[in-house]
Amino acid sequence: MTTTRAGSASRLVTRREAEPLLGYAPSSLKAVMQQQRGRWPDPVACRVKGRALLYELEALRAVVRPGAVRSRRPAGADADGLMTCLSCGRRFRSLGPHLARAHDMTAAEYRAEHCLPASAALMATEARAALSQARTAAMASNPEMLDRMRAAALPQQELARRSADSRTGTNDLPAVRAARAAGARRTLPAAQQARRAALEAKAQAAGFKSVAAAIEATRHLPSRAAATQIGIGASTVKRWRQHFEHG
Repeated sequence: MTTTRAGSASRLVTRREAEPLLGYAPSSLKAVMQQQRGRWPDPVACRVKGRALLYELEALRAVVRPGAVRSRRPAGADADGLMTCLSCGRRFRSLGPHLARAHDMTAAEYRAEHCLPASAALMATEARAALSQARTAAMASNPEMLDRMRAAALPQQELARRSADSRTGTNDLPAVRAARAAGARRTLPAAQQARRAALEAKAQAAGFKSVAAAIEATRHLPSRAAATQIGIGASTVKRWRQHFEHG
């Protein structure tokens, strides 16, 4: 059973279904949406079985930047668009075939030998963009291709296990730690700001000028009763009251 807005003629898809249609890597669209709050359209329905949120496909396409490489994998090319093999110094648009042919080595073995993080790209940025565009165009012209790909794919739990295994050996590398720290510095303030904006909106919807005003006006009430009146959580009320007391 699916609930949706009246008059919507757009195809409805889950985030996982939208990823290949938009050219995103598996499981990356959720992370992108969380990092870019406010840019993406809100879900318009839900698939009750499994409780999956549904989005209008055309609305998602409207905010996707044309030609962008849609993946969490970092870019991996020099200024001329080629990548250097760290084992022999030769240069290619994609290292995968070269590693197998010339060095009898898998991508995981190459990354381990040269202490590269599991997310290090082995294909030049422009090559990845061209491949993404070709794949998206093929799926748009042949919708059945997506069903065949999904049927041939490994179970999600197995993919998650392999991904976790591949990251285990690189979690403590300085490059990985530095990248994660930089990401946290960028995303944490944005998340805190989004949280504060959501609280302010709830307080204003309840008839208060601000969260601070709502906390002050309900100070005589137990925290749970105040939370119900403001429309926020009781633990949030307690934190704000403690902040005022120590501020």
